[in-house]
Amino acid sequence: IRIQQSTLSKGESQYRERVKDIQQMRLQLGNVKREITIRNQEVENTETLKSELYNVQRELLQEKTKVKALSEELENPMNVHRWRQLEGSDPKRWELIQKIQTLQKRLILKTEEAEEKNSLLQEKEKLYVELKNILARQPGPEVAEQLSIYQQNLKEKTRQMKSMAA
Repeated sequence: IRIQQSTLSKGESQYRERVKDIQQMRLQLGNVKREITIRNQEVENTETLKSELYNVQRELLQEKTKVKALSEELENPMNVHRWRQLEGSDPKRWELIQKIQTLQKRLILKTEEAEEKNSLLQEKEKLYVELKNILARQPGPEVAEQLSIYQQNLKEKTRQMKSMAA
């Protein structure tokens, strides 16, 4: 009987171990399935990202070719401002045209400077708003007054407690 009981208890303990092993395997299986679904979603995202990258690179290439063509035209102007040189030239008009060109260049430079200053101003405004928000969260003088009142009340209560204890 003792032998049967010992074999029965060993069998039960082995059975419990196998049940625990099965539970652990199920947990591992669930984790692996979750990981597989996450990886599948990442693969789907990479496909869309690859197509988006391709489109952006294509647009970049188009813009680069436009810039190259415009810079070449700027270096070697063809049909300058689309006017014709007349037989009889007017020196005043030529000076005016040159003055217009210089003024246009200055205007372009000034607009670029204005855009840079605007962007700098916007950055400063954002920084100002952030600092203003941070400052709004800081405690003000009312909190200090309230703290001093609490300290006075605390001192008074401790005096009262000492007088009651004495």
